[in-house]
Amino acid sequence: MTIRKLMPYGTPASRPSNLDTLHSDVEIARHYVSSGNAKPCTVTKGGIAQSLGINGEMAHRDSQPDQQMTLVDIDLLQINYRTDNSTDSSLHLVVAGTLAVQHRTPVSTCLLLSNSGIFRGRDVLPRAHPNDGFMDVLEIDPKISFRQLAIAWRRSTTGSHLPHPQIRVSRSSEYQWSGRPSKMIADGTTYQGVVWLHCKVIADAMSIYF
Repeated sequence: MTIRKLMPYGTPASRPSNLDTLHSDVEIARHYVSSGNAKPCTVTKGGIAQSLGINGEMAHRDSQPDQQMTLVDIDLLQINYRTDNSTDSSLHLVVAGTLAVQHRTPVSTCLLLSNSGIFRGRDVLPRAHPNDGFMDVLEIDPKISFRQLAIAWRRSTTGSHLPHPQIRVSRSSEYQWSGRPSKMIADGTTYQGVVWLHCKVIADAMSIYF
């Protein structure tokens, strides 16, 4: 069940003996694709870990069988996409943390779809939560000046944003984008020449211990 207002997030649980340790958002997505929610896991790094408040100390604490942990559910993002080299059939992948669309360089990022709110280690979408049933969407007008974009990027280090008519933030359970061939960066992995994508939230996709 996704989070609800005034309800606690997560439940106390004993550490499973067969707990897999994952080290990034992309490993979370691969774990889901390979085993769904069948095999218990924890995570030490990445956007999901950062959004859950998992730090180095927690990742390396004593791992005795009777260790008490917290068990939480997280959502994931199902991505269908096409490239300028693909046929009519779309390609598929799962994203745990954040997907970005860039035309050339990081400065030319025009779209973020995020489950964690974290992009390149920064809390760029501070209202995001990995189990609220929504993705947070950041749309940037390509006509925005470099100066204004740089100011907004600097302010993202504190989890605050510059109100600007060319930067739009919203939330949705589904989102579709199309445009000229661009780089799609999904959990840090780059896909070239993407011209169309559709993103849908997979609510309560898997559980994580920490």
